[in-house]
Amino acid sequence: MDTGSLNGELVSDDVNKLLPEETVPGEELNAEDVNLTDSIETADIVTSSAIPEVPTYSEENSGFVYPREYRILSLNFKRAIGTGEERIREEVFNITGKTSGYNMEDACDVYNYVNRQWDYRYDKNAEFFFGASQTIDSGYTGDCDDYSIVMSALLENMGFNTRVVTAYNESYGHAYPELYIGDDMETAYAILDYIAERYPYAENVWYSERELEDRQTQYWLNFDWSGSNGYRHPGGEYFRGAYIIYYPNGLIEF
Repeated sequence: MDTGSLNGELVSDDVNKLLPEETVPGEELNAEDVNLTDSIETADIVTSSAIPEVPTYSEENSGFVYPREYRILSLNFKRAIGTGEERIREEVFNITGKTSGYNMEDACDVYNYVNRQWDYRYDKNAEFFFGASQTIDSGYTGDCDDYSIVMSALLENMGFNTRVVTAYNESYGHAYPELYIGDDMETAYAILDYIAERYPYAENVWYSERELEDRQTQYWLNFDWSGSNGYRHPGGEYFRGAYIIYYPNGLIEF
């Protein structure tokens, strides 16, 4: 993502990072000490509070016609995510052992599981996306588009809300998902604190803010496969480039 704002909708990334607490002096973090499957208990607001409600998109203008290539990508993302599929529900249960009552701990369990399984394969067809269930059945093989689709499908099936960002710089393009963590600063920061505590090797926890017309602020956590110190974690550093954002309801920001 570019440093700075995009049409006033995203606050500078240099501001939007939460520094985790420092480790105990003299204590080194070794690879064998890192366990991505175990959780660290934190504030009740994270593990027991309700999932943030799906945000509103008041800027949606039915009379506005997006460029054709954007509309194609938007429709393909929506089709491929297919959150209602039984296969996705089965996989969520396989990962979390739950069918309801999901919280941020479960979202992190999904993140850890997918990233442990992921086998990156480059896809030359940029406009065609496999469905999330197809990618799961293939053994979690695919590129960044497929990753964004699978992660979004699993999280949205759990009741979370996501958006997919496509970004481009002078060298190449990338796609990644973001997770909505609410429009309340206290709740959002409690979630960011949880991430910093659960993943102590995270140098920073990156997120973005979306300012609505009524001055309400939405908080979105980076759920890309990026991370720190060679380890992946939610809130990894953003890909830098010009970007376009695709929402589940068809809204596109660019």
